Amino acid sequence: MQSNFFQNFLMLSEYQTYGVLFCLFAFFYLLKKMQNRQIDFSIRMLTGLFGGILFGLILQFFAGYPNGEASSQIVWLIEVRNWFGFFADAFIACIKMLVIPIVGVSIIKVLLELDKDVKIAELFGRSLFWILFSTGIAAIIGVGLALVFDLGAQIQNIDSQREIREVKNIMQILLGLIPSNIIDSMSKNNVIALVFFCFVIGFGARAIAKEEQAKDFYQVFEKFILALHQIIMNVTLFIIRFMPYAIVCMMAEVLLTNGMDAIKSAISFVVLIYIAMFAMFIVHILMIASQGLNPLIFIKKALPVWIFAFSSRSSVGTLPLTISTLQQKMGVSGGVANFVASIGTTIGLNGCAGYFPAMVAIFIAFSVGVPIDFSFIVMVVLMAILGSLGIAGIPGSATMAASIMLTGIGFGEYFMLLSIILAIDPIIDMARTASNVSGAMTAAVCTDKGLKTLNLKVFNA
Repeated sequence: MQSNFFQNFLMLSEYQTYGVLFCLFAFFYLLKKMQNRQIDFSIRMLTGLFGGILFGLILQFFAGYPNGEASSQIVWLIEVRNWFGFFADAFIACIKMLVIPIVGVSIIKVLLELDKDVKIAELFGRSLFWILFSTGIAAIIGVGLALVFDLGAQIQNIDSQREIREVKNIMQILLGLIPSNIIDSMSKNNVIALVFFCFVIGFGARAIAKEEQAKDFYQVFEKFILALHQIIMNVTLFIIRFMPYAIVCMMAEVLLTNGMDAIKSAISFVVLIYIAMFAMFIVHILMIASQGLNPLIFIKKALPVWIFAFSSRSSVGTLPLTISTLQQKMGVSGGVANFVASIGTTIGLNGCAGYFPAMVAIFIAFSVGVPIDFSFIVMVVLMAILGSLGIAGIPGSATMAASIMLTGIGFGEYFMLLSIILAIDPIIDMARTASNVSGAMTAAVCTDKGLKTLNLKVFNA
């Protein structure tokens, strides 16, 4: 009974578990000291990132680099993995808790202050152009890398029990963006549906402002929204302070959960995904430079957001930090920061809907011996752009993007061939999410610069 209590309830039955937790808290103490000395946030994030990788590699070494079945027999490894997962999941839960209120309140606030900002039609047009433009480039990069390295040419008859997910057509996707039940949409993190609903509320509030007898109600509502927005932003900044600590646990958990064998089994795909990620960073930097802005400043200020997106594997979970960084560090106006960052979690995901499904298409084509010509490549790029509509920015959404891609080009029956890739999806998803968030940030900056509302003093500070 006592053994079950410590092993199954407390997860503290082995001396190795106590030793690892002691080292973890010692590393937390180091991060706290760095924070007290006001060391740059980016440095602390990088320290947490490499600290987590080091934890994962060292623990894998002491465990003997076990495979999936063997690792389930090592009690202390299971306990340590669960503790790392607890700290990581607790932080992610706090961040996700703020997503719906910060998006909803911010969009309404933007609309109430519309006269002080930009025209919504121009804002939507410019932001959609930059988001989808970068997604198209991402798809081209994915196709190019897969073709150069013959991705999938050596894969033959991989057995799998996975089935293709249900794929919706374009009309179903667009209708799904209109919330028939806003509470249900919020619970599913349907950000676009929330934006649509908040637009209705915001325009409704602006309408009563023109009515003489309702002006008092409008002023009360406006003050309430402004106060609520300030409260949410203060809470967000408080939670973000703990991000370097969470990064340690996130990275360690990924390495402990997937193991080294899973990574080795599809190393070529992993390498190409990470090459694509860095290639997209270069594309984003060039897009920033094309607007006459200093790309080095953009990199420095965006780095903490990239690291958190990389570790958390959630575009939606990163959203509060993305909006905060765009507004406070890059000088992007509130309207553009909230609007572009929000729709950027669902539309035009450079990684999940850009280079990843494009690579998957070439991977399957090579695997089954389908000829690849120019028309096939054009179809893949177009499907990547169209498939980016309605993809929710949460871990695992790229599987749906891959389903849409394969069905759209007539390869739906070969989805099972992706088993070797899906086995290491968390490793791949880290790179994809970093590209997603970076693309949304780049689109926001470029949109704001085009609208001439970017605060250059804040950006260059």
